[in-house]
Amino acid sequence: MARVGDPTAGLAYTPRRVLRALQDAGPGQTPESLRAHLAGVVPTAGTVRGALYDLEVVGLAVRHAPEDGTARWSATEPPRCDLLGDLRLRGPHDLRHTFSTWLEDAGIPPRVIDELMGHAGGRPGGGEAGQSGSAIGLRYRWTTPEMEANVVAAIEQRLLVTSKIADEMQASR
Repeated sequence: MARVGDPTAGLAYTPRRVLRALQDAGPGQTPESLRAHLAGVVPTAGTVRGALYDLEVVGLAVRHAPEDGTARWSATEPPRCDLLGDLRLRGPHDLRHTFSTWLEDAGIPPRVIDELMGHAGGRPGGGEAGQSGSAIGLRYRWTTPEMEANVVAAIEQRLLVTSKIADEMQASR
C-alpha cells in the first residue's frame, strides 16, 4: 500500500537519488549535468541515464529532445492513483475493523478475536449474554500459542494479498 501512496517507494536507491537531484536542479537537465547535483559517491553518466529511464517508465521523469539532439530530462508530478479514491477512511480505528474482519474471514474463533482486541467477551470470566460459550467456559478457556500462531498466519496471508494488489495497481499506472 505504501507504493500507492508514494510512487517512489518501489524505486531503487540510485533512481531515488537521481530524482531528488532532478527535482533540485530543475527542468532540462542532462545526465552529465545531474551528476554535479549528486552528493557523495557520484555514479557514472551511464548509471544516471539508466536511472532516468527507470524514472521515465514509472512516470516520474520526462525526456525532452531539443534541436541539438541532446536528451534533456525534467521531473514530473507523480501520477495520481485513483483506484483507492472511493475508500472512505475515518481514522486509525478503521484498522481495528480490518484486523477483526480479516481474522473472522480466516476462521479465527470470535473469542480469540475479542481477546486480541481487548473486548470483554474474550477475557476469561468476562462473557455477556449472546456471546458464544458460557461464562464458565470462558473462564476455563485460554488462548493458546497455536491460536496466536493462526492469527499471525492469517494476517500475514492478508498482507501478502494486499501487497500483490498494491503491486498490480502500481503496474497498471
